[in-house]
Amino acid sequence: MYTSAQQPTTSSWFDHSVKVLTKQLIENLQIQQGSQLAKILGVNPIFYNDEALHVWVQRQIDEGLIVDDEAIGMLETRFVEAVTDYECMRT
Repeated sequence: MYTSAQQPTTSSWFDHSVKVLTKQLIENLQIQQGSQLAKILGVNPIFYNDEALHVWVQRQIDEGLIVDDEAIGMLETRFVEAVTDYECMRT
C-alpha cells in the first residue's frame, strides 16, 4: 500500500514526451481542473481532466501521431474537434 508521499501520479506512467505534450496542451488551451473532459475525450470517466489528457495524448501517439515540432498543433486541433463533436452530439 502507498502512503500519500509514495503514491504514483498518473503522469508517472507515461513517457517524457506524453508529459511534455500534455503540459503544453493544458497551458495553451487553458484547461481547468475538473472531471468533464474524460467523457468528451472518450477515456474512463474516473479520470480528472489532467489525467484524461495524459491518457488521450498517449492514445494519439499510439494511433500514429508523430512527436515532432508540429505535434502540439495537431493535438490542439484534434482536441478542439473532439470537444466540437461532443457538443454537436449533445444538441
